[in-house]
Amino acid sequence: MEPIHVIGGGLAGTEATWQIAQAGVPVVLHEMRPERKSPAHHSEHLAELVCSNSFGAQASDRAAGLLHEELRQLGSVVIGKADYHQVPAGGALAVDRGHFSADLTSTLAQHPLIELRREEVQTIPADGIAVITTGPLTSDALSLALQDFTGQAYMSFFDAASPIIVGESINREIAFMASRYDRGEAAYLNCPLNREQYLHFWQQLCAAEQAELKDFERETAKFLKRAYRSKRWPAGGKTPCAMAR
Repeated sequence: MEPIHVIGGGLAGTEATWQIAQAGVPVVLHEMRPERKSPAHHSEHLAELVCSNSFGAQASDRAAGLLHEELRQLGSVVIGKADYHQVPAGGALAVDRGHFSADLTSTLAQHPLIELRREEVQTIPADGIAVITTGPLTSDALSLALQDFTGQAYMSFFDAASPIIVGESINREIAFMASRYDRGEAAYLNCPLNREQYLHFWQQLCAAEQAELKDFERETAKFLKRAYRSKRWPAGGKTPCAMAR
């Protein structure tokens, strides 16, 4: 039986590889790290979380929690490892990201039907079945191949990063620990603000030092600005152009 090729070892690629192998089909997982690094990753592990360590709300009456439960019933390796490496986060499913990704890497590497190849894939395979799960950090060469294949310069991707403050600047005599939405353990530090304090915080936040955009973010931002001005933004749902204004 010819193997299926999965390109990209993030969360989606890791899960796809596992499900294919569990179905009894050989699979080759291609991951370019550490041969070629991305602008955001720090390790060579599969399914490395580069932003938040949270998978969202755990309660099954929430969209994220319902999805978690559905994935558990389907034998998801990602959610299974997330449950195992869970850390306190109130009502959310959060993980120790280092142990989480290292465990997933070891688990997939030991599966008899999975071959892990550390190499950059620069073109879409012409033969056989390929699952492309490279996400927003796709390498330049494969990005060009995908542009030729889809006819789109970019595809929409939404993300956000929380502002970072120095922990010692928080007055612990005023701030207090509490759960999120009164669910789970008290794992969140809450900073109560009145209207004047909130407006002052907002003004200081707007004037604070901003993180420098990486090269790939600058190119995407330029494209989105041009698309917004010409009213030609990427297809698929709401326009992401507001992010680049």
